[in-house]
Order: sequence, then structure tokens, then C-alpha cells
Amino acid sequence: MRKYLGSLIVTVMALHLPDASAELGGSLTLVNDYRARGVSQSGEKPAVQGWIEYFYKSGVYVGWWGSNLDYYHSSDPFDNGERVEHDLYIGYFNQLNENLSYDFTYYEYFITGAKADVDFNEVTLGVDYYDLRMVYWYTNDTFNTGEDYSYVEADYRVALPLNLGLTFHVGHSFGSALDLAVFGFEEYFDYSLTVDKHFAGLDLEIAYSDTNIRGNSVINNNYSANQSALIFSVAKKF
Repeated sequence: MRKYLGSLIVTVMALHLPDASAELGGSLTLVNDYRARGVSQSGEKPAVQGWIEYFYKSGVYVGWWGSNLDYYHSSDPFDNGERVEHDLYIGYFNQLNENLSYDFTYYEYFITGAKADVDFNEVTLGVDYYDLRMVYWYTNDTFNTGEDYSYVEADYRVALPLNLGLTFHVGHSFGSALDLAVFGFEEYFDYSLTVDKHFAGLDLEIAYSDTNIRGNSVINNNYSANQSALIFSVAKKF
């Protein structure tokens, strides 16, 4: 399936590259801590992240997203040597009316540098209604463990004075991977408040992130940190 997806993305791009209806976009981002669903993926160290996507007027889109990461200290017995994440995806977007749209995306995650295979796939269904976005993510084999993992999230953005934006986020992680504490903790919620501003051609963000993980599952710093944190990022779109 992974080889098929890669071939499919290349084929779609090759068929549509000359098409004037296709739009190319991307960005380069520097962030002080790569956090996914409230948990640090980079040992609370900075990450450089890139993104590129072709979007076709038919609603089909294909793209790549990547970032450096580091799940465990090199001396940790669980360290698998993961260093870079590459995400390939293909999806479909449909605008139903001025205020309502939906999208479906298939992702393949490739973790390079890993000693053991931890690549896996995930599907998502998103709905946008006015300024509210809701998404359901699902994989039946998270990190090649054979365990399923689901994530639901809601994000609501409001405009503020001085061309600032404020986004409220809440997410819920659950599934057999969490029931069995594959990641070291059980199902949980994550929250964040993000202020953003476009300035001098750059997209600036500062976010407060936290989870409701408590007790012995709390990791206060470094690898897989899941405590409250301030996340800063600067991005340049092209």
C-alpha cells in the first residue's frame, strides 16, 4: 500500500503539472518544540518543518510534510533511532456552500533513521463550518504496533484587533493503543490557545499547550513531554 500511494501521488502530479488549474503552495517553519496532540516529538528541542502541496480545482490535492524529530534519548533502551518524519498524503476537498465544506485525506507516515519499521498510515475526515473546524483521524496500526488509534479535534478561530487571530483547540486521543498504554499513558485530552499574526511576510504564532495527563504518566520535560508549554513558531509561505 505504501508503494502504491507513492506511485499514485507521482502519477497524479505528472498528469496535472501542465494544468493551469493546479495551484502549488508550501511553507518553511521553525518551531521551538514539535508538539503533536499535546506531546513533544522533538525532545523539547527546535524543529525545522517543510510543506509542499499541489491543489487541483477538481478538489484533489497531494502533498508532503516533513520535520526532524527525536522520540528518545540515544541512551534510552526504547530509542529506535528516529530522526526525520516524512508525510505523504492525497485527499479531496469539496465546498458545499459559502460556509460549509469537507475534506478526506489519506496519509502515509515514513520515519527515517529508525532501526525497526514504525511507518504507518492514517485517514482523516474534516468538516469546516464558518470558523469552526472538526476532524476525525484514524489508524488501525499506529507506529506499526497492530493497535488502533483515534483522534478527534475541534478548532475555532476568531479575529482580534491589530490583525491578530486567536484559535481555541481541543483534542481527544483514544483507542487500543491508549488502552494498552503503548505510548506510556492512557486516553487523554489536549488543549491549546494560539495567537497568530502575519507580519513582514512571515506567519508568527505563540501557543499555550497542555493536556489532562496526570499522575505517573506526566512527563515534565525533554522526551515525550506532555506538560504545559509555550510553543513559538515562525513560517514563510510561498
